[in-house]
Amino acid sequence: MNYLYIAVLSTLLIQQCLAFGPPCRSILHSRPSSTTRVFNSERNQFDVTKPTFDLYSFRLIRSDALLRYNSLNQSEPLRINLFLLATISLLGYPLWCESVTGDVPTVSSELGAAGVGVACAALFWRERTRRSNQLRRIEKELNAGSLSVRLPVNKAITSVRPEARLIELRSKRRVVAIRGSKEQLQSSGVLDTLCILRRRLIQSQTLVVLIPTDGTTSSDWGLNDEQLGDTLWLADASNMSEWKDYFKELLGDTSADELAWFALNFNGRSIASGFNEAPRLFELLGQQLQPMEILDENDEARLPDGTKTSSIGEVILEIQAQFYNILTDSNDESKMQSVFSEKLADEVNEVLKGGGRIDSWGTCLEPGARPAETLAYSTCIEFPPNTGMDGATLLAVQRWGRKNVEDKEWKLELHQTIPWSSGSRAGGTLRCDCRGCVALARAPDRRTFGGLIG
Repeated sequence: MNYLYIAVLSTLLIQQCLAFGPPCRSILHSRPSSTTRVFNSERNQFDVTKPTFDLYSFRLIRSDALLRYNSLNQSEPLRINLFLLATISLLGYPLWCESVTGDVPTVSSELGAAGVGVACAALFWRERTRRSNQLRRIEKELNAGSLSVRLPVNKAITSVRPEARLIELRSKRRVVAIRGSKEQLQSSGVLDTLCILRRRLIQSQTLVVLIPTDGTTSSDWGLNDEQLGDTLWLADASNMSEWKDYFKELLGDTSADELAWFALNFNGRSIASGFNEAPRLFELLGQQLQPMEILDENDEARLPDGTKTSSIGEVILEIQAQFYNILTDSNDESKMQSVFSEKLADEVNEVLKGGGRIDSWGTCLEPGARPAETLAYSTCIEFPPNTGMDGATLLAVQRWGRKNVEDKEWKLELHQTIPWSSGSRAGGTLRCDCRGCVALARAPDRRTFGGLIG
């Protein structure tokens, strides 16, 4: 009985160690099983997307997901095997103790071995769960690569929009996909935010894909060519059913009617996602979607077409210049109050309700968009001269308002700024209104699998 136990334990350990070996080695040197065939004889090539049964996850997993996991994690499989070996050895201590040591196990030694064995089992389960979550996230990222889009083009050159799968856009484009109905996209403000930041999306080489759940299009959303700009940031889903099925896969049993979104970086890795809330694009640009173009403070401002909107844009730029003159050259709080509207910004209230601190403009000034009838936005790139770093740039967005259409005096309602430089992530963001400024610092990155993709 004891020898049989040791033989079974050794066989199990060998099988598990082989199971964690590099998938490419097993593909090339072992015969295909009846359930998984990674070699496609018709195409005369290996299909690494074929599922392979994973014993620890106890389900079929894409072979390329296992390959990526093993290439990124060298120590985790070893820890899982060691915890499993320790669990089986310690819980089976009464069976092999006399054969191996020559002593009869005592009650205290059996209880001690059982206690440590249970602790090893808990550690084994924790590591196994982490591995399963990571494999599930990798699978979702790989599945997203098969989704296809119609790429935006310069309409002055051609009207033919080529199709491409997301896997073909890796190292070329970042992707933000947003799914929702017309009412959800409009009421959440995501459409307005996209139009406001369209130039910054192009500078960060980000494609936005909108997946309507009610069959509507951009013309139904009230967006015109003036708001969309040159649309080099907006791609169309070429196979809408595939996109909807993918979001259903992400959401699982959750309600399929809610607003949902995810973002992928150049490598096709998930960088952010959300459910039942619109993406915070301003913060997302600062933290994950850094500019890929060279930012020059001599770049000319771009005003929307049309006589009415152009004149409003010129007024906004004039007041924006006044705001920055006060911000950089003046210590007079009253001048800043004359620029700001008395309307309290909800974005600043959100921080204050969460326990944040607000610094008045008197403290801030110490030494040392898409226009609408009563609402307008402006964005710009700040080049602060005294940061101590060469090439430091900030992305800024201002929201302007006036009491009515006849009122020619625009007032600044909200000023937001966040570090936005190539190769660096924003450590915080600033939100300001007539009361002053509140600062938000980025929390330490945590290893989590809680998003839609993970």
